[in-house]
Amino acid sequence: MKKEDKQLLIYGGIAAIAYFGVLRPILKKVGIVKSAEDLLVINQANIPNQQNPFSPAFYKYGAAGTKLLTVAAADQYAARIYNAMGWVYDDEAAVYSVFRSLSAQSQVSFIAERFKIKYGSDLLEFLKKGKNQINAASGLNSDELATVINIVNKLPKYK
Repeated sequence: MKKEDKQLLIYGGIAAIAYFGVLRPILKKVGIVKSAEDLLVINQANIPNQQNPFSPAFYKYGAAGTKLLTVAAADQYAARIYNAMGWVYDDEAAVYSVFRSLSAQSQVSFIAERFKIKYGSDLLEFLKKGKNQINAASGLNSDELATVINIVNKLPKYK
């Protein structure tokens, strides 16, 4: 292989790493680049309250006898989510485990209400942006958000 070809491969590799490792995540966070998962998340946020399990009002549309979490349990789940999101590193497995342990979408809604009360932030927006609003790489990426939404969408609405 010629020296010029080797240099071309090296520069191409560096450019690919720079784009996919640094530039593309920043562009996605800023909203310039949107993937199919991003559109799924955006559409989730635009669902009316009575149909959106991430809305703090969703659980209120359930029939009488809908099983909810206790305030203490919802606060504990909200704290687990909040603590799983770091300033630099996020513990996605801890976030997934919270949503996987729930038995209905109405419980997600109740946690979203308690999260808003405790931390002053919308749960879905917090998952997107994390604690560090300045760092474009903070928060869950679109694939991780899509995983959370898929977990929630598989749950029954009310139980």
